[in-house]
Amino acid sequence: MIKSTYLIPAFLFLTIGVLTGQDGVLQKRVTLNYQETKLGTALTEISTGYNIQFAYSTDIVPINEKVTVQVVNKPLDYALESMLSTTKVEYKAIGSHIILKVNEEKLTRLSQPLPQSVPQITPLYQDPKPEERISERQPPKRDPVQRPEYIGTRGPKSLPGGDQVYDLDPERFKIRDVSYDPSKSIFDQRLAQISLLSFLGTNAERSEDVTNNLSVNVFWGKNGGVKGLEVGGLFNTVVNDVEGAQIAGLGNTVGGRVIGTQFGGLFNVVGGEMDGIQGAGLFNVSGDQTKAVQTAGLFNISSGDFYGLQMSGLFNVSNGIADAAQVSGLFNTANGKVKAQISSLFNTAGDVQWGQVSALLNVGKKVDGFQIGLINVSDTITGMPIGLLNIVKHGYNKVEFAGSETLFANFSLKLGARSFYNIFHAGIRWDDREIEENGAIRTGRFSSWGLGYGIGTVIDLGRTTLVNFELEATHINELESWTKELNLLNQARLTLDIRTGPRSGLSLFGGPVLNVMISRRYDPETGTYGSNIMPKTFYDETNNGTNVKMWTGFIAGIRF
Repeated sequence: MIKSTYLIPAFLFLTIGVLTGQDGVLQKRVTLNYQETKLGTALTEISTGYNIQFAYSTDIVPINEKVTVQVVNKPLDYALESMLSTTKVEYKAIGSHIILKVNEEKLTRLSQPLPQSVPQITPLYQDPKPEERISERQPPKRDPVQRPEYIGTRGPKSLPGGDQVYDLDPERFKIRDVSYDPSKSIFDQRLAQISLLSFLGTNAERSEDVTNNLSVNVFWGKNGGVKGLEVGGLFNTVVNDVEGAQIAGLGNTVGGRVIGTQFGGLFNVVGGEMDGIQGAGLFNVSGDQTKAVQTAGLFNISSGDFYGLQMSGLFNVSNGIADAAQVSGLFNTANGKVKAQISSLFNTAGDVQWGQVSALLNVGKKVDGFQIGLINVSDTITGMPIGLLNIVKHGYNKVEFAGSETLFANFSLKLGARSFYNIFHAGIRWDDREIEENGAIRTGRFSSWGLGYGIGTVIDLGRTTLVNFELEATHINELESWTKELNLLNQARLTLDIRTGPRSGLSLFGGPVLNVMISRRYDPETGTYGSNIMPKTFYDETNNGTNVKMWTGFIAGIRF
């Protein structure tokens, strides 16, 4: 049960708010310029442009009747009296609303002159200061009318009845166009406001119309704008712009732009531009262009272009250009260009200026820096893609067939950029051997084959000449389908590549190879460890069951 001692202050609070709103709405200054405009059109534009609420019935009020008014920076009551003077419509302010109704006797009554001692005012509105209003409503002083010879260069024309008219010079007299912008509204500005809830505060029902320098919201507050500081226990809501700082226990929402700082325990949401810093426990969302540092526990989203830094625990998203660095725990995405992206899962972007780093996948279009990840994909790259698989659409992509003294037939696929590419290799050889199987000796031609992976780089020597330096490791399955023991052939190759023509995709190559064979393969017949694919070596040592052999060789083939 609510005690009566709490009802009396609340009633006084609401009453003062209504009276304040009634006086304030009629004192709001407006600029109107309508010439033979429908009344309904004028009311709609005034309501939209100045956030004024009219209440009337279209069945009673003649909204199609034409009105004319021209006022500059005048109070609303003065403008309404001027606009409605030729109609039967009257008005009255109740709270923040303006009520319109029709009085059939208005025009008849206004056409009759009043005594000079009685001030002539609108029947439904009592002016609190008549002497100020009367002095304000005096017609403006006019400049003396110039003589006809100064207003035009053409002579007068006589009309029936004796009148004379002058043609004005169109170059000397131009009528300025008056445009109406419904997005621009006029809002009051006050020093401070305190609110308990969005509808219960010192600005009463005008909270959405007022811009405050200081706003304190116990639980949840709503303002037209903030130019200074806003602090909220739970939520802060601003209809238009914020210039300064917003701090909320849970979240901040702004319909317009923010220039400054936002800190929310859970979230920050900005509908327009964001310039400054956004910090939240869960997420940040910005609308148009964002120039800021966004930090959040879960994610950051920018609907437009982003300039600055995005850091989050899960992911960052920029739907436009992300001329910034994105750092997240899972992934980063940017539809436009980005400076750098770092994540543990994957990164996707348009053009990349600095680089991309992830554990799994990096995707970019034009990459001017580097890519480090398990898989790297790009259209072009000027830096270095470092990964297990590098796919560059306009990069160094080759198919190769070659022969050597170790593996007689070799096939290689090379993908990546000239600065760094991957090598996927398969090769085979065959030997005449005697092999013991199930206690019997078999004599014949037996094959050994290998699968390998390597990396390489290219050095340009001219339009048709290249030098390739490559490192590769190949597991050799020696004289059997699969060798379980360590039997690894390591190669360092330096080859000269010569294209068959300036525009040809076919080239011939060849060069020396340094081979290092590391093997734990055991031969029970000889009781030794090591591979037997190359009997002539310049180094052969065995330690703790691991044999190392070294020899030099040669490789040659074709690429296309």
